[in-house]
Amino acid sequence: MIIKALKLVTGEELVVEITNEAETEVTFRNPVAAILQRTKTGEGALGFMPWMHSAVGPFTIHMSQIVCVAEVADEVKSGYNQIYGAGLVVPPQQLITG
Repeated sequence: MIIKALKLVTGEELVVEITNEAETEVTFRNPVAAILQRTKTGEGALGFMPWMHSAVGPFTIHMSQIVCVAEVADEVKSGYNQIYGAGLVVPPQQLITG
């Protein structure tokens, strides 16, 4: 599963599963919009919101509508996999001492 972040010319930031990346367009499925949310403590946290509520995909966007395509951070990938993947969460890497 190839998970990427797309920044669109509209300002939306999507996290998607890329199914095909061509010279002029990108095809993907299971898109979510990445949004900043405020926690109870007032801190900012990244959340996901459904994108294209009325469609099931796959979706194709022309490259002229995409500002940036990038890898996603491990914690974002884990959150996305909780929704669309096998439900596995990869814990952060830590030094094991003993």
